[in-house]
Amino acid sequence: MRIDPAIAALRADRSLQQQAQVAMGATGAAWRRDHAVAAAIEDLDRYGAGAPLEACPALEAMFSDAVTAPELAGALARHFVPVLREREFAHPPFRHSHAGALSTLLLARSGRACLTIHAREPGRWSYELAGYTDALRHEAVLAGAGEGRILRCAKRPDGAYHLDSETLSLTAGDRLALDLGSETLQVVSARIRLVTLRLQREAADPAPSREHALPDGRLLRQASGAIRSSRQEMMLALLGRMGRAEAAPVMAEMACEDGDPSLRWQAMRESLALDTATGFAALVALARRPHDPLARAAGALRAQLVEAHPELLALEATCPA
Repeated sequence: MRIDPAIAALRADRSLQQQAQVAMGATGAAWRRDHAVAAAIEDLDRYGAGAPLEACPALEAMFSDAVTAPELAGALARHFVPVLREREFAHPPFRHSHAGALSTLLLARSGRACLTIHAREPGRWSYELAGYTDALRHEAVLAGAGEGRILRCAKRPDGAYHLDSETLSLTAGDRLALDLGSETLQVVSARIRLVTLRLQREAADPAPSREHALPDGRLLRQASGAIRSSRQEMMLALLGRMGRAEAAPVMAEMACEDGDPSLRWQAMRESLALDTATGFAALVALARRPHDPLARAAGALRAQLVEAHPELLALEATCPA
């Protein structure tokens, strides 16, 4: 097996990699102090804490003028490229990922907000669903060219969802502002590598995220928009997979309390799976609460279960009115 001399040198002397990372750390600190970056990072702290974007002028400028965002990207290259040229195995001090044609670099995060660079390689993409989250997004196209569409989701009086599509070209200098609770951007194609700077802020108390089928807008699934609730859902699922029947009463109680509807519904499902009597009693109680956001879903599930298992009617008769 051939080992590149540069890699062999690193294996022989680990201090070389340590020196590279020290250099990267110093470069990252210098980049954050750069005049094209420092004010925006300070504004990100305020924006992440809930301040309106218009109260963060340096950050807002990146998504309203044609100069500020490219200056930030230029500062990134100006500081890091020379170090990477000299120390090619050094790791930039940013969280990064690469999946298929999409690469992401997390430049900064503060509170509920994050600032990232996305690069999409040339190609075409198709979609079967559209996703929505309770967040605000601002996007600046730094380089490249492609096509995309904005899918706007609206809820009808009968409870069904409807999707409207707006096609658009994406070229350097374009700026977008999206309310991700009802709007989502899908990149359909990229003719030249498409690079964008993205600012996103989650809601303080986020509503559940949703996935809708294309093109009819049918709701496919939803999940908690809050990290804490998502973790609790995972805990509930784990207890269910472990068969911990003693947890069913606690889950049934969670399902009937106020709180995140997604978390409550997960508790209901797991309670039913662990202990039919306990879970079904909670389901009936939910179905009888007309103002509860889960009442309709609980009633539909109760009807399905009774149709499949008529013996549950006898159990329902014992439930408190």
